[in-house]
Amino acid sequence: MTTRAAPSTRCENMNHRRANSPVSHCPQCGDVVNRQITNPPCSDAKHAASRRQRSAFCVDCGARLIATR
Repeated sequence: MTTRAAPSTRCENMNHRRANSPVSHCPQCGDVVNRQITNPPCSDAKHAASRRQRSAFCVDCGARLIATR
C-alpha cells in the first residue's frame, strides 16, 4: 500500500491540510490552498477588514496586508 505524504508547508495553518479549503489563499503565508475557488477582484475596504482581523495575507487574492518588520 502506498501512502501520499502531505505537501510540506511553511506555516501551520490548517487550510493547507484540508482537501477542500473554504478560502483560495492561506491568511498566514499567502500560498494558494484551493485553486478551484475564483473570487472577484478585491477592494481596499475588504483588505482593510482583513487587516482588522489580523490576517497577514488576503484569503481571496493572496496579497500581503501587513508589512513585516
